[in-house]
Formats: sequence, C-alpha cells, structure tokens
Amino acid sequence: MIMSVLGEIIAAKIKKIVKENNFVKSFYLEPVKPLKPPKPGQFFMVWVPGHEEIPISVSGWYPQEGLVRITVAARGATTKAMHRMRGEKFLGLKGPLGNYIEPEKGKRYLLVGGGYGVAPLIFFAQEAANLADISIAIGARTKDQLLFVEEARRLRAKVYVATDDGSMGFKGFVTDLVKELLARESFDTIIACGPEEMMLKTAKMALSNNIEVWIIGEEYMKCGIGLCGSCELKGSGIIVCRDGPVLPGRKYIEAIGVA
Repeated sequence: MIMSVLGEIIAAKIKKIVKENNFVKSFYLEPVKPLKPPKPGQFFMVWVPGHEEIPISVSGWYPQEGLVRITVAARGATTKAMHRMRGEKFLGLKGPLGNYIEPEKGKRYLLVGGGYGVAPLIFFAQEAANLADISIAIGARTKDQLLFVEEARRLRAKVYVATDDGSMGFKGFVTDLVKELLARESFDTIIACGPEEMMLKTAKMALSNNIEVWIIGEEYMKCGIGLCGSCELKGSGIIVCRDGPVLPGRKYIEAIGVA
C-alpha cells in the first residue's frame, strides 16, 4: 500500500490509450485493487511517477471490465509526461473525490461542454443513457478539437455541435448555440463544464429561463480534499474540491463575483 500525506494511492495499470485529438488523450486504467465506484462529476488525484499529483475528472466507468477512464489535455509538465506514457505502465489514483450529480429517471437534461470540459459530461451521459432524455451541446474552436461527439451519439443523446470557425455544426460559441436551443426546446436541468466564461453565461441563461443548473468547476488543486485552499473560487470561501466540484449555478455566479 502506498500512502500519500493525504490518503492512499492505488496503483492503476494503463490498459489502453486513445488519442481523442491532437491535444487530448483518454487513459483506460485497471486499478490493482477495487475502487469505490465513481459518480458523475467526481475526480481522482492522479500521481504520475516522477511528477506531481494532479486532479483529473472521470470520463468513464466500466465495472464489468474493471476499468476507469480519465481524459487528459497536454498542458503542463505532468500532463505532457502522461501523454508520453505507454500501455502497461502505472499511474497512482487517489479517490474518487468530490461531490457528484446522479441522473434522475425521466428528466430532460441539457449538457453543455466546452473543450475538454466535455469529459465529465460524457460520463454523466453514460450513466443516464437508460434513464433520462439527454441532449448535449459540445463546443470547440474547430472540428479537430471536438470531443466525444460519436460516443454521445452511441449513447443515444441528442448531439449539437458548435465550432468557433464553423468547420462543423453551428458557427459560433457553444453558448450562442445554447441560447438557440433554449428558445425552441425545454429542459429540466442544465449541467455545464468548460471555460469559466462559458459556464457563467450558461448558468445565467438557465436561471433566466427558470431552469435548474449545475456547474462542474475546474480549478487548480493541490490536495484534493480541502486542506490547502489552492482551489478557492475568487476569494469566495468556496473550495472546489471540498464543496464541489459540482456547484449550483447561482452559487457559482456569486462566487465568481459577476452580476
């Protein structure tokens, strides 16, 4: 058993790596001992040998195969090191951590994802596939950077795509696409994950239409359990890893400090 200062780290073998686009890869991991089943919105602190622990959302859970999927963009030294790894190597997992949101039977959900913020949403769609009516709006700068479009379709979700350059689907920001969807369709709940501005706009639109909205916050985390305070939202006192990462839309808006 490996222990970090703040909890047990479980070794997990990389069984498969999928290149999602030029910047993002998915890692299918087989833990050496059973994990507590992760829920949509939760994350792992992932230890990369020779580097640091970093928070990564769960993008898929496959209990029959004993695999968990995490999806990673190559941004800093640690994630770039992950992208250089090959199958059968090991990572360390601590978690799952944070709160979560479970799909409710019969509800109409709109999932709104920008960039690699689609990762936790596709996990929600996976869990909701046989329970709820799922629509998902996926945004990216260009079609080559879109994530999980075909997987969402296989899950029988209604898929809407927005690209900034118009290379696929709606031309413009995904929030502009959401505005059009809200004008012609009805939803019970909206869940958003992605860049801060995208989440803020989505939360405001949902509230102005009297729709329940949840934000899956993504902030820099060091400990993952609320002790270090590195992921506090804009001095609001809200610690994303402890109080989230799933936050009510209104609470998120208030924390960011935008009227």
